[in-house]
Amino acid sequence: MDLLLASIFLGIVPMTLYAFVIWRIDRWEKEPFHLMAAAFLWGCIPAVILAIIAQTIFEIPIGNFSNGDAFLGELIQASIAAPVTEEITKGLGLALIFLIFRREIDSILDGLIYGSMIGFGFSAIEDVLYFSSESTGGGLLALFFLRTFLFGMLHAFFTGLTGVGFALSKFSDRPVMKILWPILGLAAAMLTHGLHNYFATMGEEHILMAVGGVSLGMLWFIATIAICLYHENRWIRIHLSEEVANGVLYAEQALETSHFWSRSSLSILSKGYRSFISRKKLLHQATELAYEKQRHLRKGSGSRPDSLARLEALRAEVKELSQNDPLIVSGKMAGSRVLPPPLPPVRRKPPPLPS
Repeated sequence: MDLLLASIFLGIVPMTLYAFVIWRIDRWEKEPFHLMAAAFLWGCIPAVILAIIAQTIFEIPIGNFSNGDAFLGELIQASIAAPVTEEITKGLGLALIFLIFRREIDSILDGLIYGSMIGFGFSAIEDVLYFSSESTGGGLLALFFLRTFLFGMLHAFFTGLTGVGFALSKFSDRPVMKILWPILGLAAAMLTHGLHNYFATMGEEHILMAVGGVSLGMLWFIATIAICLYHENRWIRIHLSEEVANGVLYAEQALETSHFWSRSSLSILSKGYRSFISRKKLLHQATELAYEKQRHLRKGSGSRPDSLARLEALRAEVKELSQNDPLIVSGKMAGSRVLPPPLPPVRRKPPPLPS
């Protein structure tokens, strides 16, 4: 019983912490917590159940094909059946999010984050199943280190590829790519998943290949996040620079809105509790204004009247919050500072959507 409880704890808690960290990385406009939780739970329950059912169905044809060769059967199950079934069942959750909550997807980073949430949920239950099969504490700890620290980000990486594919589909202007991007993302998830499982199943002499693959995957994961954050910072500054010029908010407020670390909860240490709380809504609504302007930039003349009304309402709210900013009222922040140009003088339009 103690080992079972330890297995549940060691399987679920680390993946929940990983998911929380990735959610917090989306500094400017975090995805709704309830939607993040729903994505995580999809990975925990429906994706796992559907994958188990599908893999059980595949056991008969795999057994016939392997002709009683246990190792060959295990290799096919691990490197073909598992990646195909698991990535499809996890991808179904992403498809639902992109269909039902399409408005919440504002960037490529959002696709990566939603995919990661589903992947972490799947990893949590998969780890519990693996951990509970261990009969000794030492074996459990060794497996915990392997699956949580060495390979803990794998399912987030795999399903993150699918999520990026869905996001690229949403922002593509070409009809054929709207269909192809999710397929390519899912195919990349299956391929990388299959390669990892193949090397992991082949034995200790191939474990370095599996570790190398994880390292490359994590480099891609981190680089994608960094590039997306950089682009989002740029177009937030571009959109808010126009609002500064029109007197909606002050330059320093716009800079703080787009600054990565000033939006961190740790900034409460330098600003103080009251100032942090009172200005949190200003920075959040200024971000919403920038994102709403970005949506209009994508839609162009196709923007709906209710969206235009929301844009004007946000602009009026930000202007009021800006004027009542305690740092402006107290004189601690100079309202006359000029905002540095977000773009080189030769470039007057925002950069294209990051892809």
